[in-house]
Amino acid sequence: MNEEPSAPALIRRATVRDVPHILEIVNAWANLQEMLPRSPLSIYEGIRAFRVAERDSVVVGCGALHVVWGDLAEIRSIAVRPTEKGRGTGRALAEQLIADADDLLVPRVFAFTYVKGFFEKLGFRVVDHAELPHKVFSDCMNCPKFNACDEIAMVKDLRVVDGTFPVTGPLSRPLPRTLGGPHRTEPRMVDTEGHEV
Repeated sequence: MNEEPSAPALIRRATVRDVPHILEIVNAWANLQEMLPRSPLSIYEGIRAFRVAERDSVVVGCGALHVVWGDLAEIRSIAVRPTEKGRGTGRALAEQLIADADDLLVPRVFAFTYVKGFFEKLGFRVVDHAELPHKVFSDCMNCPKFNACDEIAMVKDLRVVDGTFPVTGPLSRPLPRTLGGPHRTEPRMVDTEGHEV
């Protein structure tokens, strides 16, 4: 006799009470080398970016949307308990995070993953790591796998970029105004009254 498909898990915003469950789920997969580990501090600091999946009042999955810049956000830390594999919970989390990015008018989302097929089914395409310099300079340089990264970079375009975003430096910080046009790198010098010197 075939079992009826179970109801989908409830997807909701995470709270600080969910942090132990998020850590348990993510780091269980990290111990299997399926994803990178997370620290309690990183989860607490980023809790507002997380969504969790809940079934029968138990947290069974998680994922986060990390806005990197005005035109780019990362979907990260998507993981489910082994009992949720094949039940669509990971996909539901990813779709919610993509919708969150769309609500924020972010034109493009990306993920670094070991599970290429999962993201391909969501409309992502493989890109070179060099196409995501914000990620490389803000996170990857501190990663123990920086010189031998084996994750696949994938991108999904949500909308055409409409507007401009500040010129950025290596750590996604605005560059100082420059002398002699946009291609010069010298900082603009001013006196205490704001006059150029």
